[in-house]
Amino acid sequence: GSGCPAQDGDNRTLAILGGSKSCIATNASDLAVALVALEAKLTLENPKGSTRTVPLADFYKLPGNTPHIETQLQPGELITAITVPAAAHARKSHYLKVRDRASYAYALVSAAVGLDVQGGTIRSARVALGGVGTVPWRVPAVEQALVGKAPTEETFRAAAALAVRDAKPYEHNKFKLELAQRTIVRALLEVTA
Repeated sequence: GSGCPAQDGDNRTLAILGGSKSCIATNASDLAVALVALEAKLTLENPKGSTRTVPLADFYKLPGNTPHIETQLQPGELITAITVPAAAHARKSHYLKVRDRASYAYALVSAAVGLDVQGGTIRSARVALGGVGTVPWRVPAVEQALVGKAPTEETFRAAAALAVRDAKPYEHNKFKLELAQRTIVRALLEVTA
């Protein structure tokens, strides 16, 4: 068939960011969200032994008209290494997952955050979301809104509002707009506690 039947069906758990007419499925990886926030890089090796390095944030592909092609992996390539740089914002980081059940369940929304705070001012910030995008969703607008500000709940709320400004919710998943913002704020409060 063509198109994504979930757009008109039960779309409660599906993406509000990065979707297309072909697909609004969320990326299910919790680990990828955290690694995107930490700016991880993948080493990919092909059968001939050649390697290339790809930032994890660029590894996943938006669905567009080819939702069956989820990553940049070429035929025969393997992920042979994951590298996480020792950045200042990685030293104070937190991952928060909101789900329907306490036992194993996909994230309705998750947030991975990292902050470098010096002298009462945020020097660098990294924020990524899960459960809301077709790929692990890094939110540079939120990061930029945090830098140069004091790490307060008011600052966090104002910045978090930017996370979903381009969202396209459907009938049953509009709640993710508010939940994503609250999850970011709570994760930022945890990392600065």
